[in-house]
Amino acid sequence: MKYSLFCGAPVSGEQHTGFFVIPQGECWSLTNAEGVTSAVVGPKTVRCMGAKLRKRRAVVANESEYVEIRYVAGHSEIVPGPTNLFEDPLEHQAVIVKSAISINNNEALVVYRDESDKVGDKMGVKREIVRGPVLYKPKSASEWNHRFSWHGHDPSSVELARKKPHQLRFEKILLAPCGLYYDVENVRTADDALLTVRLMIFYQLNSIEKMMDATNDPIADIINSVSSDVIGFCSARSFEQFKETAEQLNVPTLYQNLNDAVGMRGITVSKVVFRGYMAPQRLQKMHDDAIERRTRLVLERESELQEQKLKDERLAKEEEREKIKRSMQLAEAEHAAAMQRTEFVARQKELAEAADQETALAEKRQSAELGHLAQMQERLGLQGADMAGLLVARSHGTPAKLIQIVGESKPIVQLGEQ
Repeated sequence: MKYSLFCGAPVSGEQHTGFFVIPQGECWSLTNAEGVTSAVVGPKTVRCMGAKLRKRRAVVANESEYVEIRYVAGHSEIVPGPTNLFEDPLEHQAVIVKSAISINNNEALVVYRDESDKVGDKMGVKREIVRGPVLYKPKSASEWNHRFSWHGHDPSSVELARKKPHQLRFEKILLAPCGLYYDVENVRTADDALLTVRLMIFYQLNSIEKMMDATNDPIADIINSVSSDVIGFCSARSFEQFKETAEQLNVPTLYQNLNDAVGMRGITVSKVVFRGYMAPQRLQKMHDDAIERRTRLVLERESELQEQKLKDERLAKEEEREKIKRSMQLAEAEHAAAMQRTEFVARQKELAEAADQETALAEKRQSAELGHLAQMQERLGLQGADMAGLLVARSHGTPAKLIQIVGESKPIVQLGEQ
């Protein structure tokens, strides 16, 4: 505690007794013995009886700054500069001086402002686009800026222009025409040649509202759509055809997917520059070897075709000869068959005639024999049984031994006679 009747300048944070001078341009907090705190603004001489004096911090903001005051009660306030004030520990939790955001020409800042705290007006959060040139200072403490996080250059890539997510972070968006380098890697042609197509894309953002409503990362959409167009272009062509038509990659109308994608996002692509392509060193040698092999195969194919054509002609001639030979053999066979049929018919006719003659002779012999037997029966007066025995004996030939039994013959009674 400092005891003096007149001590001049006080010491911040200590108890004082006596008279003390508060210089001009300063503000001190005086806390008496009862704990009541009051503000003392200089120039002024104060009488202290065991009171504690604490110097308040002067906060000054110039024309390019503003002051954010956070109150102990929980609310905040924005005071644009130029202004000055003294920080009151009883009311202020923090008093921060911040620089205003300088927005140049062809730049814009996307600001969100909560306006739902207005009396009788529930408007909610409103989005505002602040275009430059302007030195922007927030209008309320419930305001924040949109932070963009887009694809940017991959720092780990040295030779290739690769893009990596969240590498481009900013708040002020550029409205002037821009360009980006991008290399479409691992593109395969129709004959499986692996290429890296190098491009430079010139674009311009025309509508921030449309872009923010459609996407969070237009750079990702641009590189994805242009990759699709390049892959479609290369996959439909062989490596040789790609080299012959590579200048078409400079035509903006070739990139249909790119134009559709940026059109829906309020962006226009003015030019796409084909900066060349990269291929593995072994690819050219392999391709030359492949060309040599293909040429050799073409020559071999032509020789094979000529040889096959000669064989076909030879086979055709042989087939004609075989047809003539077969027709001649068929004619000979038909002639031989006709001759055999004629001979067979003649032989059958002869056999039929001979059979007819033998039949006629047999009939004559039979009729003569029957006549002879009938005459013999009549002449000898033989009965039917005697004739039967005679015929049986003649049929059996001369017997080696003859046994004859002779008895009285009796008449045979026929049924039906009285």
